Order: sequence, then C-alpha cells, then structure tokens
Amino acid sequence: MARNYDAVVVGGGIMGLSIAWSLARRAAGRIALLEKAYLGAGGSGKSGAIIRQHYSNRLTAQLARDSLRIFQEFDQVVQGPPVFTRTGLAIVVHQNDLPALQANLQMQQELGIDVHLVSARELAELDPNTRLAEDEVAAWESEAGYVDAIQALTSYAQACQREGVEIQEGVEVRQLLRQGNRAVGLETNEGRLNCGIVALAVGPWINRLADSLRVDIPVQASRTQVALFRRPVEMGRRTATCVDFVGQIYYRATAGELLHVGSIAGEEVRDRVDPDDYSEVADRDWVPAIRQRLQQRCPAMHRCYGRGGYAALYDITPDWHPILDRCPQMENVYLAVGFSGHGFKFAPMIGQLLAELIVDGQYRSLDVTAFRLNRFAEGQLIKTRYTYGVIA
Repeated sequence: MARNYDAVVVGGGIMGLSIAWSLARRAAGRIALLEKAYLGAGGSGKSGAIIRQHYSNRLTAQLARDSLRIFQEFDQVVQGPPVFTRTGLAIVVHQNDLPALQANLQMQQELGIDVHLVSARELAELDPNTRLAEDEVAAWESEAGYVDAIQALTSYAQACQREGVEIQEGVEVRQLLRQGNRAVGLETNEGRLNCGIVALAVGPWINRLADSLRVDIPVQASRTQVALFRRPVEMGRRTATCVDFVGQIYYRATAGELLHVGSIAGEEVRDRVDPDDYSEVADRDWVPAIRQRLQQRCPAMHRCYGRGGYAALYDITPDWHPILDRCPQMENVYLAVGFSGHGFKFAPMIGQLLAELIVDGQYRSLDVTAFRLNRFAEGQLIKTRYTYGVIA
C-alpha cells in the first residue's frame, strides 16, 4: 500500500535537511525526507563547510550573511552542540585587482559585513602564518570561520525528527508520478509514495529525474579535490581561513591539526563524472601541486606532513549560482540544486526561503527570484566580478 505525505523532500544532504526542518516548523503536514544512501553521503559530508560572506554579488553575500547568523547560534536555533568555529578570513589579491576588491568590500560593508583592507603587518598580527608579497594586498573578514559539517547534519536530522519528519535512508526515487502538471507521487526502490508537494535537493543527481520533470535543468555533476596536510608544531594554533586569489587556493584548519586545502580555479567544470561512479581519491599529481601553491602563501607549510586527499562532488550550473524555484512543468515540485560548491554556507537560509515559497507562495525573508530556472533560457545569468567559479 502506498504511503501518503503532504510533502516529500528528496536528498539527505545539508540542503534537504534544512528544507525539511523549515517545512516542519511551518506546520506543512506529514513530511518525509528520502535519501538514497545515508545522510550526507553526497557533497555535504565531505564539505570544508567554510562560512564566509565574501562574495562579489550582493544577493549571495546577503544569503551568506544571514546564514552565518544562524550557524553562529546553531545550538540555540536548531539545538545540539555548537558547530561554528570563528577564525577570520584573509582575502589575498594581486595589486592590480585592488579596485575590484575595494568595490566588493564597499558592497559588503553596506550590507553590514565587517570586512576591511589590512596591511601586511596587520595581517601578520591577525594570522602569523599568512604572508603577502610586495605586489599583493589583503582584506580581512572578521566573522568568518567554518562549521563541523557532520555535526551540523546530525543536529539538523535530530531537529527534523523532533518536528515529526520521517527520515528514510536507503530510499532512491526513480520517477516522479504525475497527473497533468502536478506530481501525485514518487516511485522508489521501496515502492510508491503519494505526496502533495515534492522538494528536490538532490544536487548532481537532478538529471536522473529529467525525464519525469520534462524540463532541462542545466546542472553538471563534477568532481572536486581536497588535500589534507598536518601542520608543523611551530605553526601554532592560530590559523585563519584564507581565500588566495593569486595562488587560486583556499584553506582552513580542521580536526587533528590538519589543514584542509582546495582550489578556486574552477577546473571542476572540466571534470564531468557519474555521481554514482567516480574516483573518491585525490589525483597523485594534484596533491603535490596544491602543496606548492600552499607553501607560497603559508611558508610554515614547507615542513608540513602530507595526509593524502579525497574527491567530492559539485553540482555546477552555467553561472555557478544555484537554482531555487518552482519547477515550470510541475507546479507542486520545487528545486534547490546547482549550488556549485558553495551551498553549505547558504543552507540555513535556503531551507527557510524554500519553505516560504512552498507554504506562502512567495519569498519573504529575501527576494531570490534571480535564482529562477528560466534565467538560463532568458539569458539572465548571474554575473560576478570573479572569474573563479567556486568563489562566485
């Protein structure tokens, strides 16, 4: 016998959990969350979960700002242990890019974000491990840091269950069942579910449902890589998070005195993969190459100890910005996909916003209609001052 739900959220990453919890708090009826493997098995469980507000687009900066406030008080809002560690963020650019950086900082300051230019001496006081060359400049975002991704997932899941959400792991959606322009149910490996609303937060798996949706969703499944290095003892514990536009890397401290390091060059767009069949080990030649770039920004890491690396998944759109919308071909199906590597930091607000769209029929907290699916057909892609996709 088919089970009946008012709303079904598909995808058990940070986005799906945030949506399900937000819907439950809005009393959206009987809610199920379906995950084909286990919670966080996609990109969320491998995320560096850097929480920064440094964007060149006003809308994404606002999303990051408002989500940061929730992460800062996660133990009170969602409950569970605190998940946020404040480190500050160093943003490094070449001197030639100073005008663009200043324009970004002005926009962010207008949004109430605490960010400003710093001298090499000031940066050394804030983070003794990050070095500037004479032809480089830096900015400092004081509130930035990172989240314990696994704890955040766990706390969201527990919060969902307290609100009555039925979390079902190992349940794969194979097809959306429709009548006219509405979804009436889902066909899964566990049988049929009937539902009134479907929210798809399935990341790079969205195209597996393209035939059911009868609409093109330009999301590419891509592979991204991360390297891990044990910090030398003399480096100390004071390590800022860093976005290095010169070296095209980012890094942050992580558990076990490690440094989590990745690229912001956007090369992921050239590494298309099957999200169910890709190498989860970092390439042998990639790890030493990223180490060399890291050592140029952080000289103490010349004596670091390699701890390998891994690969994860991105769901990339043509403009590296997400799709948040009602599906044009199915009026009761909602999309939250294509976050292109920077979705974790937006998750609290995305859940809230999609719940507003579903329950109220409109966004109330922030107008994110710029993220509509039809923007690609309309030629209204979201622009950014950066050429690096993942930084947006």
